[in-house]
Amino acid sequence: MPSGENLEQSFEKAERLRNQGYFDRAAAIYRKVLATSENRDPELYIESCLSLASVHRSLGAVKQARERLKQAERMARKLGTREFNDRLALEDALVDRAAGAYAKSLSKLKVFLNKFRRERDWSGAAFILWATGGARRFSGDLKGGERDFHDSLKFAKRAKDKDGQIYALFGLGGVTRIAGRLEESRKFYTEAGKQLKGSDDVFGRAYAHCGLANALRQLGLWAEARKNYERSHRLYSSLGDKVDLAYVDWGLGKIALQQGEFSAAENYFRKALKGFAWGDEARGLALTEGSLAALHHARGDTKTAESWFERSLNTARKAGLRTYLEPFT
Repeated sequence: MPSGENLEQSFEKAERLRNQGYFDRAAAIYRKVLATSENRDPELYIESCLSLASVHRSLGAVKQARERLKQAERMARKLGTREFNDRLALEDALVDRAAGAYAKSLSKLKVFLNKFRRERDWSGAAFILWATGGARRFSGDLKGGERDFHDSLKFAKRAKDKDGQIYALFGLGGVTRIAGRLEESRKFYTEAGKQLKGSDDVFGRAYAHCGLANALRQLGLWAEARKNYERSHRLYSSLGDKVDLAYVDWGLGKIALQQGEFSAAENYFRKALKGFAWGDEARGLALTEGSLAALHHARGDTKTAESWFERSLNTARKAGLRTYLEPFT
């Protein structure tokens, strides 16, 4: 247990780990801080609840994220403080986004976008636009998503916010790939990777390699794509990030499928399914179920293929996704 004297230091260590992408290690420290700070430092308790909610949200654990938010709200009411109201409301909107409640999330996030623009908080506006861009993209509004990501990049540059610029580039890389503009996608991911060179943002570096690999795979540059998937796999493994590792396994499975290596493809897809199921990652599950449908159809097993296809369709629709309409994922 952290002592009263080093609670703040422990929290700051957890924040550094979270920002690098070491979510499990950060979460373990946040929980220790929570156990000690509830009576000693109620405000630090609220901060830790908010950060832990962010960790859970990032890992797709929506239920746990909401529980931590409720803890923070109860403590804030107990203290009679309104200091954390905006942060609680923003995290609530981001949890809605993670849960696939895109329209609800967009409505809440719009309030913050207007607020940050009024306050000329360009970094804050960039973050909100990144979040709304993702919500629009995943709900099928590709043009709206691309517009938001471009605006996010503009505001991040205005704020000289390097991290904001990188994540806006990630958003642009994703939305242009889904729209079939693969060379543009490749360019955005490559630029993000260059900006991350030498960075301690391990998650960001892993993300850049995985996103670039997805674009290269769609371009048919399979050897180059495989190299980037393997680099991403090493980085995600160092983070213990099971869900994003599953996306890498899925991508490697797609390459194997395209090359007619059906047994290898099935092995990758089965590994991906386990990772996505562990994190309750609906998008990944829908994509992998659809890939297994294609694999079984190629093998001539139509009955099994139809079963996987129906499963994929149901998973996507339940989560408000359009994965079944995305040939360039």
